[in-house]
Amino acid sequence: MTSTAVAAFELDKWEPQAQDEAGGTAFAQVLIEKTFTGAVEGTSRVEMLTASNETSRAYVAFERFTGSVDGRKGSFVLRHTAGDEGLSLVLLPGSGTDELAGISGTAEIDVDEAGKHAFTLVYELPGA
Repeated sequence: MTSTAVAAFELDKWEPQAQDEAGGTAFAQVLIEKTFTGAVEGTSRVEMLTASNETSRAYVAFERFTGSVDGRKGSFVLRHTAGDEGLSLVLLPGSGTDELAGISGTAEIDVDEAGKHAFTLVYELPGA
């Protein structure tokens, strides 16, 4: 059965680690930490690689979430890919632990005009 969990999150840390630029395209590595409140409750650590130039931006990232989803405790890894074609957030198969073991699904991030972040997780969890 597919379930949906919605939460707000705050960016606790946005820390660029390194940069390189050649041919008009800059690379950066960014460390991010987040705190989630709502049906998804907990914290995450994100390691992101970005590339940007005058006409395009893209990133790839892995995010390790630790906390609870709809009251079930554990952790999982979310894979981010984004660019001109849009944003894709997919739970890494086999990454769920404890009560989140076997979790699969996708997520969306929305930012409103005031800069508030919303996180929507659409997931399946065996035995739930």
